[in-house]
Amino acid sequence: MRKGDTQEIRRLNRRAILAHLRGGPLTRADLSRLTGLAKSAVSRLVDELLQEGLLEEGAFTSPPVGRPGTLLHLRPGARFALGAELGVEGTVLLALDWRGEVLWAKEWGHLREAGPKERLEKLLREILPHVPGPLGLGITLPGVVVEDRLLLAPNLGWRNLNLRPLLADFPLPTALENDAKASALSEVFFHGEANLAYLVLSTGLGVGVVSESRVLRGASGAAGELGHWLGQGNKTCACGRIGCLETEVGLGTLLEHYRALGGKAEVLEALLHLAEQGEDLALEAIHHLGEVLGRFLANLAVAYDPGRVVVGGKAAELFTHLEHPMRQSLEAHAFLEAHRSLPVQPSVYGHLAPAVGGASLFLVKFFELGGLWAESPRRNGGRYEEVAFSDRRGPGV
Repeated sequence: MRKGDTQEIRRLNRRAILAHLRGGPLTRADLSRLTGLAKSAVSRLVDELLQEGLLEEGAFTSPPVGRPGTLLHLRPGARFALGAELGVEGTVLLALDWRGEVLWAKEWGHLREAGPKERLEKLLREILPHVPGPLGLGITLPGVVVEDRLLLAPNLGWRNLNLRPLLADFPLPTALENDAKASALSEVFFHGEANLAYLVLSTGLGVGVVSESRVLRGASGAAGELGHWLGQGNKTCACGRIGCLETEVGLGTLLEHYRALGGKAEVLEALLHLAEQGEDLALEAIHHLGEVLGRFLANLAVAYDPGRVVVGGKAAELFTHLEHPMRQSLEAHAFLEAHRSLPVQPSVYGHLAPAVGGASLFLVKFFELGGLWAESPRRNGGRYEEVAFSDRRGPGV
């Protein structure tokens, strides 16, 4: 057996142990039974993980049969990554540990016309106090992303940008991804689902689709840009075309509709506050959006047949008001009987979800490598000169 083969087996075995411990505390005997590895092999690998600070020992167990064991846990905060969302009106930066806990988060606004150089320079200043330490920084964008290039982000007004030169001064590995695709990946990784659609509904409308545990990207990286399906409307979209769906299903449209009804709120946060207070016009506008969203979900179910839909972005914070009209509309327009009861839930991370998705890009890879972040899985062993993040299809789950 060559050295590379031994290292690959070690990586896979470590990955299996970490994967089982993600489900909760286990003893060494439990891990041996679940992985099929010999107890001696489990003990050796567990000792490695303890020495690296990835695991910690907890309480003793007293099983009815056999010897007592010590429970092993993933150590909180042992590894973490940074995630950033470069949104239309602001940036979100956060740290996410490998258990999915948000360690801290920071947000700041900027003018819509602020360009990528200005935004990334500000982001660099904000992350510098936090490095070294993170596995990397995952940056999400509301547009079509392929490797280091942003092909098109209509709501930002950015097109055909190579962002790699702007990231050259960042003192840690970086990765770029579409906000909805990254959010879908994190949802599957932390909460589990082989077939899922993740809706990022804020200024625009994007969808990340997971099919058979793979994030769909498409030939040009544009899979999931469903906000740019052509509908029946006559409004001009930010992309320049007439009648894109996000001119009908979006939070900007919600605010416009509310104002047309005679509402006084100027910004979405004020509208949400009024809805919480029970203002009729705010509730009417949100009810209308829920109906439109339900029809959209009926179409989405036909196109991708997901097992679950998660609503993220700022719309997650409106979900309690959106849910009833959305559910009624989905039931009325569903194609299959199963789609009438399609599970639809708000993201547990709310509007932080795209940044959580960015951090997840590195956490997913960390687990795929069995925690051997600095060791090459190539057959000849060696060290990583640079983390080879993924192929063009994006990471698996």
